[in-house]
Amino acid sequence: MDTNQIELSDLFTVEQMAARWPKILSQMTLRYQLRNRDSNGLSMAVVRIGKRVLISEKRYQQWLAENAGAAAEIVR
Repeated sequence: MDTNQIELSDLFTVEQMAARWPKILSQMTLRYQLRNRDSNGLSMAVVRIGKRVLISEKRYQQWLAENAGAAAEIVR
């Protein structure tokens, strides 16, 4: 499989993602991140179909891992 492809089974709505990871994600947090996706790099994890925004869980986790260091630097 091409590494640029996203499997349909890996796509979730904001509500579904927040429900899958309730200890670390809220719908409000995800919506904030999605509003700023062009500037924060999250756009690579987003698929838009009409008005519906779907998030690739694998790509979101990759984005989170890559940006965790940047967030830790801001907190210090």
